[in-house]
Amino acid sequence: MKKRVFQAIIIILGIAFIVKLTGDFLHLLKASQRIKIMEEKVSKLEEKKKELSAKYQYYQTPEFIEEEARNKLNMAKPGETIVILPPNLEELLNRPKTKTEPLIPNWKKWWNLFF
Repeated sequence: MKKRVFQAIIIILGIAFIVKLTGDFLHLLKASQRIKIMEEKVSKLEEKKKELSAKYQYYQTPEFIEEEARNKLNMAKPGETIVILPPNLEELLNRPKTKTEPLIPNWKKWWNLFF
């Protein structure tokens, strides 16, 4: 009788050990997957950091500063002349306006295509 009770206790402990070990193994697999996802995110962020660093270096160059000063601030070097064209240049040159076709909804275009 004591032998049967002892065997039952050992079997129960063995099953509990197997269940616990399986749960720990599944937890380890999930953690491994999370680590892979985080490593991918880190690599993407490092690439983005490199791109931003390259942009920052470009923005610090004299060429970029000169280009921005010319385009956005309408500045010029000594001896240069700034020319600003009017927005209605085509009207002033008596050029005909380009005709734009009327906007037709997509469903009408499909309807015309098939019917």
